[in-house]
Amino acid sequence: MSAEQAAPERRGPWTGTRVLDLTGLSGAYGTRVWAALGADVICVEPPQGNPVRTMPPLAPGHSGPEASLWWAYYAASKLSVVLDLADADDVAALVKLIGSADVVLDDAPPATQETYAWLADRGEGGLGVAGIVERFPHVTWVSITPFGMTGPRRAWRSSNLIGWASCGLASTVGFPHGPPLTPGGEIGVLMHGASLYGVIGSMLALRARDQAAANGGRGVGQTVDLSLQDFGLWLSPETGVPLYLDDQVPRPRAGNRRPITSPMGMYPASDGYVAMIAIQPAHWNAVAQWVHELTGNEGILDDIFVDIVVRREALEAVDAWVEELTTQFTKQELFVEGQRRRIPITPVNTVGDLRTDPHLEAVGWWRSEEHPLLGSYTVPGSPFNTDGDWWAWDRAPMLGEHTEEVLGELS
Repeated sequence: MSAEQAAPERRGPWTGTRVLDLTGLSGAYGTRVWAALGADVICVEPPQGNPVRTMPPLAPGHSGPEASLWWAYYAASKLSVVLDLADADDVAALVKLIGSADVVLDDAPPATQETYAWLADRGEGGLGVAGIVERFPHVTWVSITPFGMTGPRRAWRSSNLIGWASCGLASTVGFPHGPPLTPGGEIGVLMHGASLYGVIGSMLALRARDQAAANGGRGVGQTVDLSLQDFGLWLSPETGVPLYLDDQVPRPRAGNRRPITSPMGMYPASDGYVAMIAIQPAHWNAVAQWVHELTGNEGILDDIFVDIVVRREALEAVDAWVEELTTQFTKQELFVEGQRRRIPITPVNTVGDLRTDPHLEAVGWWRSEEHPLLGSYTVPGSPFNTDGDWWAWDRAPMLGEHTEEVLGELS
């Protein structure tokens, strides 16, 4: 395919770094961060395209490899190179690409990574990860797999759902009489988080490589072995395995409120929900005073309720008193008045709420993007701001858009 657009000009702290993306959803966010910070991220795609290209939701009125809104966001600022690994010339091109990269991210199963049969079949000596690192010692290879590259479960299949279940966190999420749930539903939060760890690990590896070279040593890359299960364990310090090891107290599913005390969790507003927590005495006193002013409830002012243990024992009554307050206001009204009274309370926003959020509008967080097929659309802004504009905003590439240009540089 002819290149329709030259590779975008790079800026940012990682300009000059080449990252090869051999992943699907498990590396999409991490490689987006790499590209946003200036790296040349080359997404190697099969002829039918990266699987993220077909993930719904699709842009209304569009179909084909450019229609996925997932792809439009997570592939921004990347380059697209199409290679057919059934073709000997394309296999040779992939080997050259690997050799030209600083970092390679891969989410293939361990057995595939170890043998890379498609390389062996084409006379490349069966380069697995170990062989690649030996042949290209400067390359840092990041493997993102369900259970890691070693161990008895290394060959097991998995998904975002199974990852949450296997790390022990899904059993704590949901309502007491309902099934376990995964945080973020089908969004793939576990995969996105693991890919971000891949960015951190590979950046540290490159820093170590370059420092060693600068000090007269042999600057070599590293292998980074990321397990979705292990990453999930890191996300569950309060309700998962780490805290259980400390006190051996199981954390059952508690719904959208924590039965430790009240108020603690989500409470209904007139137009949705708010999240509220009042553990400290000052917080509780402010809540009690507000309820008293609104409802005339004298009992809630009793000093006995300052003790969180007492409020836990009277959980249903205290929750009912708090709901008398929250149901009379909108989410935003509760948030604003809670701020004035110094109560930790905030609206439970929907995506629609965020799109019109006055704070995000005021700081210019939402951005308008242009795409030759999708037209104009709005995307979230960068996750942080710096004195310099590090975050790159080039649109997502069309399938194979940079194949000729990138491969031409290797010849």
